[in-house]
Amino acid sequence: MEKKETDYARYELPGHRIKILGLTIFALLAFLIVSLSRLEKNILILDMLLIPIIVVLGLWLKRFLNRYSKIGFLINELGMFNLDESLIFKMDEIERIDVSPYTFKSANGFIILLKTKSSFKFIPGLYWRLGNRISIGGLVSKNESKFLSTTLLELYAQNLTKN
Repeated sequence: MEKKETDYARYELPGHRIKILGLTIFALLAFLIVSLSRLEKNILILDMLLIPIIVVLGLWLKRFLNRYSKIGFLINELGMFNLDESLIFKMDEIERIDVSPYTFKSANGFIILLKTKSSFKFIPGLYWRLGNRISIGGLVSKNESKFLSTTLLELYAQNLTKN
């Protein structure tokens, strides 16, 4: 992949949002485990297995927070990239950008329809990609989503006038 020339826009998901997401998932799973252990009044040997499961969940939470603590986008005239500069899509692959509130998309987000299909990819709270759709949103606030969609629409319009 060729090195990008300049960043037109940079967006980094605030770290506290991903921590809240991870802690919520951890708390729900821990609650489920504790609830399952309370179904039977007597303590069973299976209940003793729940302690290692909670430890594994704690290790998962640590890995989740380390992996997704610095996520975001770099947007320029070449396309959209993750913060580690891996390509999400090229600007000339965009068919259209849908910011309508009536589409199936992530919360506070928007949809980018691509000309070509690609494999499934999911970054929690930031975006998911399936087929020729990329849905941006989730933990992205409404103002941040508006900034990202406006930036992409401007670059998309510039790309159309060049071609």
